[in-house]
Amino acid sequence: MSLRTAAEQFAVLLARQIYGGIGAIFCLHRIVPDAERSALPDNRALEIAPESLRAMLAWVAGRGLEVIALDQVPERLVRPRGRKFACFTFDDGYRDNLTLALPVFREFGMPFAVHVSPGLIDGSASLWWYQIDAALGRGERLDFAWRGREYGWPAGSLEAFSALAKMIREELGEAREELVAAICVAAGIDAVGLQKRLMMTWDEVRRLAAEPLVTIGAHTVTHPVLRLLGEAEALAEMADSKRQVEAQLGGPVRHLAFPFGGANAVGSREFRLANEAAFSTATTTRCANLFPAHARHLTALPRLTVSGNYPAPDRVRKLESGLLSARERKFQRVVTG
Repeated sequence: MSLRTAAEQFAVLLARQIYGGIGAIFCLHRIVPDAERSALPDNRALEIAPESLRAMLAWVAGRGLEVIALDQVPERLVRPRGRKFACFTFDDGYRDNLTLALPVFREFGMPFAVHVSPGLIDGSASLWWYQIDAALGRGERLDFAWRGREYGWPAGSLEAFSALAKMIREELGEAREELVAAICVAAGIDAVGLQKRLMMTWDEVRRLAAEPLVTIGAHTVTHPVLRLLGEAEALAEMADSKRQVEAQLGGPVRHLAFPFGGANAVGSREFRLANEAAFSTATTTRCANLFPAHARHLTALPRLTVSGNYPAPDRVRKLESGLLSARERKFQRVVTG
């Protein structure tokens, strides 16, 4: 064993004692075969291969973590007991959650949750991060006009993806959809077909909801940056997503995942509004484990995001130990906002 490896293992063990907590909620998005994964790091981060998911769940089982349903998290925070628990969540509502993730979770008999955004399911909100991915993969350049200005980048440009993502996130409602449409039309992309291919239908969401291992949660209606909205609009995004998913499933929806979920997207106002919208839990993408103190912050729960840009089992090991969150959060132990 090299000195560097030994030092890293020691750091992981030490972090686990201080930052490991009593539980962890893992955040995932898509399960995608390696050959089909995006070439752009931002979208590739959302994707892990089925083999990586299998290796990750095997590591969790070997580590002795108790994998529980999201419904059980509040009670476990109020009354900690037994082994450290883990909970798995997926965001957005991709078809591969049903076709590729579910079979792997069945192998291990482990539960998981899927937070769906009605607008992404019915197509009223664009799946813009994959649509601009496709637009940047067509031809030699992407050129389009927006608000009287001409934009252009070489195909496949990482700079272009970052710039377009920033532009789109800052637009609201119909303006955001018009901007995405302008990009897709200029690139000759079948935006509707792409979205239908990647996202579940409501029938498929109901099939997934019927699985004993699966909990369905909400993810707002149109997947906006909530902090950019007025208070009434932000509350409506949360409450309406809950009502719409409940209407489709014919049962209660208790859990919310905030879109984006970082400090620049949600904060104390959104945590309060999620409580007003009657969610039992709401999760962010702040990186941290769970502690008993989180029982008082059920609408501001952190998650450990599993990025497809790193080997899954090693990444999960470092996340679960608290090592990465300690570094990222400047050694803050209990992260609530």
